[in-house]
Amino acid sequence: MKADPHVLQFNDCAFVARTMVRAASRAGKKWDYLPPELVRPLTPAPANPVLARARFVPYVARRSAKLWKADVVHVHYATSARLLRERGMPSRPYALTLHGTDIRKQWRDPAFHDEIQRAIDGAAHVFFANNDTAENALAARPDAEFLPALVDAASLPDWRPDARPTILFVSRWDEDKGVERQLSLARRLRRAVGPEVRILGLNWGPGAGRAAEAGVTLLDRMSQEEYHRVMSGAHVGVGQATNNFATSEFEALCMGVPLAALGTRLARPDDGSTPPVLEGTEDQVVEQVLEALKDPQAAACALGGSTWALPRYDAAAYVDRLADLYRGIAGR
Repeated sequence: MKADPHVLQFNDCAFVARTMVRAASRAGKKWDYLPPELVRPLTPAPANPVLARARFVPYVARRSAKLWKADVVHVHYATSARLLRERGMPSRPYALTLHGTDIRKQWRDPAFHDEIQRAIDGAAHVFFANNDTAENALAARPDAEFLPALVDAASLPDWRPDARPTILFVSRWDEDKGVERQLSLARRLRRAVGPEVRILGLNWGPGAGRAAEAGVTLLDRMSQEEYHRVMSGAHVGVGQATNNFATSEFEALCMGVPLAALGTRLARPDDGSTPPVLEGTEDQVVEQVLEALKDPQAAACALGGSTWALPRYDAAAYVDRLADLYRGIAGR
C-alpha cells in the first residue's frame, strides 16, 4: 500500500475540517489543519493602506509554509481556492468541498461566478455538502460527489435531558434558516407550553431580537463544546425551517435528541433517506413537540435519530474513504 501523503485541511466551515482532522487522528492519520483565522485576516482592515497590506504578511508566510509541506490540500469553501494560487505559493493538487453559499448563491452571482467556477475546474475532486446544492454542484462539475457536513460523534456528550423541560432552537436566526417560519413557530410554542418550559435559542443572526420578543431565551455565543453541552440537555430540539439541515441539526440527531422541524427534508443524494424528525405543518409540529415533552426518551426511541445519523454523518466512517482519495490525488 502506498504511504499516506501529507494532507492539509485548508480553511473550514462549521468546524467540518477540524472534525475530519480529529477523526483522522484517532485513526492514526496526521492531517494538518489551517483554520479560517489563520488563513486570512478576519477583522476589518485598518484605514492606513500600508498597514492594511502589511497585515497580510504573516498569513501569506503561514500559508506558504504549510503548502510546501503538503502533498494534497483539501480546500473548504470555493473562494479559499484562489489563495493557493497567490505569488509565492507552491502548486499543489487539491480537493474542494462546496459548503453551501459558495455554490448555492455565489456560483449564480455574476460577481462571483467566474471565481467559483475556476476553483471547481481546478480541483482534482469536488464534493458538495448539502442536499439542496446537488443540482448546482453537478451542473458546475458533473463528477461532483456528495460528502455531508460531518460530525465528530466521539466528542459529543451523552444526551441527558435537564430537570426542567427545555426546547432548543438549534440554528441561528437567519434568512437561510427560514427565520420567519421559525419565529412564527417560536411564538406558537411559547403560547402552547407555558412558563414551566424553557425555550432557548442562540443570540445569533438578524432575527435574534425578534426571537427574544417571541419568548425565546437567548444564549450568548459560546464555544462549540459548550453549545454541545446545552444541546445535550434539551428535551426537544427544533431544526431550521428549510428543506435542508446543517451541522447543528446532525449533531443533535447523532446525540439522539428528538428533533422537530417545519416542512419536509430533501432526500440524501446517495441513499434517498431523510432525517427522522417530528415534521409537518406548524400545527402538526406543535402537537408533536407537546407530546414529545411528556416523554422525550420514548420520542427519541420512536424516531431513531442517532441510529439513522451516526453511520451517515460521523466523520469516523469517512476517514478511510478520504485517505484513499488523497492517495489517488497525490499519485496522479
